Formats: sequence, structure tokens, C-alpha cells
Amino acid sequence: MNLAVKERPVRTALIKRPPEREGERLAKLRRALSWSRNQLARVMNASDRALVNWEAGDPISPVYAAKLREIQSIYNELKQLMKPEKIGSWLLTEMEEFEGRTPADLISRGESGRLWASLFYLRSGMPD
Repeated sequence: MNLAVKERPVRTALIKRPPEREGERLAKLRRALSWSRNQLARVMNASDRALVNWEAGDPISPVYAAKLREIQSIYNELKQLMKPEKIGSWLLTEMEEFEGRTPADLISRGESGRLWASLFYLRSGMPD
């Protein structure tokens, strides 16, 4: 009597990756911009210590989480217009268009609408 075992295909369970923590997103964005903690802290109006804590897993308050999302959105838009490795330095460049301030200054001061308007014109090809 032949008792051959019929092999069944092995199913691999789809392993869901846990959602990225805000601290991980913060660290990833900071590395993508090639910014120090101090530089990102200034733009977010936070302390260096707060960034260290958030990157280590402490919860980010809604106000700072909103600022993080705003910077991430601007970064994602700029990736459509320039090389990603140039974005961090571009955001720290003083510009006549912004009265000698940097785009990062605008974000820090809550004036990112001016930056978004500028990006809209750049993207659309319309003159200022």
C-alpha cells in the first residue's frame, strides 16, 4: 500500500507592517532634508530635546504633528520640482521673493501659504 503524502502549497500569511510612528516619520524627514535636529526644531518651533524624545517614541502633540505634516507635504511637493537631495538646502536659502527670508522661515512663522503660492506658480509655469 502506497501512502504517498500529497504536498499542499504553503501559504504565506500577508504580514502587515505596523503603521509608521510619527517619530519615525520625523527622523526620516529630517534625514531626507539633511537637517540637524536643531534646524528642524527651529522650523517646527520646538526644542532639540523635544525632537530627541519624539524620535525615541514619545507622542507628538497635535500642534507639532500638524507642523510635521505641513513640512512633509511641502517636501513631497518639492520632490516633483527638484532633486530630493537639494530640497533641504533650498528651504534654508534666503530669497528676494520672501524679502530675504528663507522658505523654512515662512514655515516657522506660519506663512507657508506664501510658499505654497510660489510652488503653485513654479509648477504651473505661470509667471509671478
